[in-house]
Amino acid sequence: NQGKYQNFLLAVLEEQPETIEDFIFKPHVINHLPPSSQNDIVYENCLEIVKSILNEEDQYDDLFSSNEAIKDISGKLKVRKAQLKRRQRISKPKNYWLLCFKKEKTDISLRIGFADKYEPASLSEILGFEVTEREYQFYLNEELICTFRRMLNCNYKTDWFSQQDHEWNGESVLPNCFVLVNGKRYEVHDFVQTIPDLHEPSLWNKFSDNEWRLIKGNGTTNKEGAILFPPHWKSNLTPKEFSLYNTDMKWLIFEGEVQITYEDECQKFLSNVNSFDWTIVSQKPTWMLKASMPVVQKKPTIIVYDENNRKLPESQYKVLLRRRNSREIWQELSTQLILPLGCIELKIEKEGFVSYDLCYNLANLQALYPIKSLDRAEISIKHISKFDLQLDETEFLSISRSGDRFTLNVKTEFKKIPTGVKGSIGIGSQKKLQFTMAPPFEGMGIIDKEGNIVSEGQQLSLYNLYGLRILSPPGTETILTIKNVLNPDVRISKEIPQQSHPLMSFRNEIVRLYYLADAMDYRNVVSLELKQGGSSVSFKISGFTHTLNVEEQLNKKVSLFNSNDDLDLYAIPVNCSANKIYLIPMLKEDVSYEIPSTEGLNQFIIISAKENGKQLMPRFVNTDGNYIFNDKEERIENYHNLLIESNFESDIWQQVLQYFKICVENELPFSTFDQVRAISKSSEVAAKAFFFLGMNESEPEHYIQKTIPEMELDLGFCFHWIKKEDWENSLQSVSELSGHLYFDKIFGLLSSYMQENNLTEVTCFLSGNKMQGVNIGHTDILGLRAGLGQRVLNELPKYKPNIVQEYNIPIREHEQVGLLIHSPIAVAESIRDVPNNKPLWGGDNFRDSIRRSIQYSQYLNPEFYNKTLLHALKNN
Repeated sequence: NQGKYQNFLLAVLEEQPETIEDFIFKPHVINHLPPSSQNDIVYENCLEIVKSILNEEDQYDDLFSSNEAIKDISGKLKVRKAQLKRRQRISKPKNYWLLCFKKEKTDISLRIGFADKYEPASLSEILGFEVTEREYQFYLNEELICTFRRMLNCNYKTDWFSQQDHEWNGESVLPNCFVLVNGKRYEVHDFVQTIPDLHEPSLWNKFSDNEWRLIKGNGTTNKEGAILFPPHWKSNLTPKEFSLYNTDMKWLIFEGEVQITYEDECQKFLSNVNSFDWTIVSQKPTWMLKASMPVVQKKPTIIVYDENNRKLPESQYKVLLRRRNSREIWQELSTQLILPLGCIELKIEKEGFVSYDLCYNLANLQALYPIKSLDRAEISIKHISKFDLQLDETEFLSISRSGDRFTLNVKTEFKKIPTGVKGSIGIGSQKKLQFTMAPPFEGMGIIDKEGNIVSEGQQLSLYNLYGLRILSPPGTETILTIKNVLNPDVRISKEIPQQSHPLMSFRNEIVRLYYLADAMDYRNVVSLELKQGGSSVSFKISGFTHTLNVEEQLNKKVSLFNSNDDLDLYAIPVNCSANKIYLIPMLKEDVSYEIPSTEGLNQFIIISAKENGKQLMPRFVNTDGNYIFNDKEERIENYHNLLIESNFESDIWQQVLQYFKICVENELPFSTFDQVRAISKSSEVAAKAFFFLGMNESEPEHYIQKTIPEMELDLGFCFHWIKKEDWENSLQSVSELSGHLYFDKIFGLLSSYMQENNLTEVTCFLSGNKMQGVNIGHTDILGLRAGLGQRVLNELPKYKPNIVQEYNIPIREHEQVGLLIHSPIAVAESIRDVPNNKPLWGGDNFRDSIRRSIQYSQYLNPEFYNKTLLHALKNN
């Protein structure tokens, strides 16, 4: 099949894809493959090959040269790539609903179609506003789906927090999507533009052996299509009957053309035709979270796309409208000055092909909230006279109505607050708009995604923050204060910007403060305090959901402490050579887990797989009754000394590498293993570790942008504090190990790291080149103080690092921000290796607190920190 695969790869190359969705729905591409190869595994592998050709990457060069047939195909791909003009990406979101027929059950899920990377212009198109910030959090129905993080090349990388597939709950309302950045919320309209509806016929495309994709409209480019429709619709062909979400449905697979009828209504569906897509631009009012169809309040804007997602000029299509279920004559949208109220049927015509859609015109209907509290609210509906509006009661929400005013009462005994208020709007017998209103209840506290009120004593962890929301009364200042209970000197305060705000948006700050204390200390928790006026509530967040009971460790048994949960546990050997370090699954019997019996291995770190928001705190166990325990600091110091004395090929460095990889792959704190902790004990070892670990990473960007920041937070130091001489010596050592041909690649890690922290001028200093540094004076410090505000200034830690010089910076006139000035100066003196009786590296717990305070200074105002550091470097 060499010829077929070659033709397929060439066809995929022509599409210049970013994801498999860019080509898998195009018959002229996938039909090059044999039917047995038309599956996701082949698509994903071929996409990787094509992307490497398009991006001129060398990662598959060895593969391409390993076989004459593959070499021939890759050669043709490279020739064709050179002839291509790179296409500007069309950034219409590729989200789709999948109907999956399984043995256990049949269900529908939404697959989010984000690409791995975006250019700023493309991401701006999708989100609906210009992207300029470092990170954006994307939420679907209050659940964090992913973040878009700016990379070193200024493009954005998609980091997933949640799975891409989300099972449909059976409600035919379009989901609510928004982005959070710097505490501000931006609605992302029209992100998901269609929704399954079991009460109406719908068209589906084959996606895989047992999956079908929902198609917007009545035609598909595929040779084969299928119609899902309720039992009261009839067809001349014999459909399959089955139950879906406890609803009787019919399923009809067809080729060509098929019609189904209900009373005097007839719908025609076509396959193997040139289809098109469209967007009805949302005009949904702010009080409405979700709706079952696009909502408008004036003449709608319709954007039509061809089969390649290219926006079409209005001259190439026609949009007509009429009231739903009426016998009125179709009218061209462009000629209409006044829209009919209620449900409007749209007909879109392009080159003789017709598709239909619906929208709902609310005109000037408004919802006002004269009364809001935690358990009672009143909603006043303005301009309601032509509409029949109903709000739905639930077991914990009662609703009464008087004219255009609704009174809502929450039954407090359920300790639950509605996450939204469902209702419907209709006119006579026409199709109703189903909707969900934003919850009109306000107070101060935290609720989960089901609306349950989180009690102050309820256990929270870094792994189950998903779906939690902070409630705060609008129009009043509600302050969230975050601190570590074991190290309360550093505090982070945030004003809650809106009535309902995802707690996940503060995860970075919570993690930062969690690492102020030892991640392996079971007492280490982060305190959250919500305060408004004289009222306050507080919560505690631990790093893990479970701890281990080790009372029976000498009998080679452990169990979960006070828990009957079923976690997958693994044992990782310690006090052994590097070739024996790997994850060993542990067998469970009743409530106990069996510690593995492996010759020569008696000490382990026990971890769990992270699943369903649960994770075990890693715990050391010992099965040898004669084992002598050494002091933790003594162990770390011994490892540190070994790392100094040994080369990279030694067993101790290979141990560090194995434990480092385990931490990355299993999302464990790097402080889980003493060998990794030891790299932070001196500038010399930190410099060696930076290059050694980086050269063993397959994704340098991930290493610089994600792994390194997490390691710095966990271990309580920053790599940019390293002495110039140690950088030079370590770079030489690594170059000798890897070969001087790779010098530029290795040095690129350091350059990328400094660039990521906006410290490229430090790279100039390390290279002996001229710096562009700036001077720091009164104006800069006054601007710093004004920007932080009095609340933050009052919470600054009192202790600051020792410095040798002041570098003509007016420190003594600004004692209140002394920490923020001392910190970057101390770092500059560390880089220059200025003799200091209290250096940044090494020392006791107090010195560790100082290092954490320096990290906090950088977090509070990175720009001032960087400018002051460069000032001190330049003015030595």
